[in-house]
Amino acid sequence: MRALVVGNRPLDSKVIELAKNSLVIAADAGADRLLKYNITPDVIIGDLDSVSDKTITRLEEWTISNKNIQKTDLEKAVDHAFEKRAEEVIVIGWSGGRIDHTLAALGLVFDSRVKLIDDKFTIYCVDESKTIEGPENTVFSMIAMPEARVSVEGARWNLQHEKLRIGGRGIHNEIGASGKVTIECHSGNLLLIEGDFLLPHD
Repeated sequence: MRALVVGNRPLDSKVIELAKNSLVIAADAGADRLLKYNITPDVIIGDLDSVSDKTITRLEEWTISNKNIQKTDLEKAVDHAFEKRAEEVIVIGWSGGRIDHTLAALGLVFDSRVKLIDDKFTIYCVDESKTIEGPENTVFSMIAMPEARVSVEGARWNLQHEKLRIGGRGIHNEIGASGKVTIECHSGNLLLIEGDFLLPHD
């Protein structure tokens, strides 16, 4: 089963497709964001400090109050997805707004079952090795958290057992002419940020 977790940030129309055949979990006011697309969440979970009273009244039966101050509402929603035996969790509506919450959301993808999606990127961790495919010049980036030793083959800029630290090194690479890139994380923690757009070159 796949779960879709929705946070309280602006959504685009891709939420409609992502919600199909998914357990839809709203993290607090993510419920208000969903209702704007006429999507009713299967459950609302969080401390319920930002969801509208109108939505709570309408969906009270599907609402779970969780006041655990040690976790963000997104973390609570992802935990609930796994309690319901989700095998994959996609998180949207997570980026922007408060930088502390955005950084906390990035921590979710160190569970390999979780992916973060925004309007341009899909973010997940690399466990040992990952192959991505796409047209030449499709953008991707890598961020070590806080460091990782990485090899990359098939990209515009390849790496061989290079030590990356959190920062600009690893940001902005592109799929090469073969249309396939293999990324190996030999040690450490590595986030892969896979774009859905190309950068043309003259």
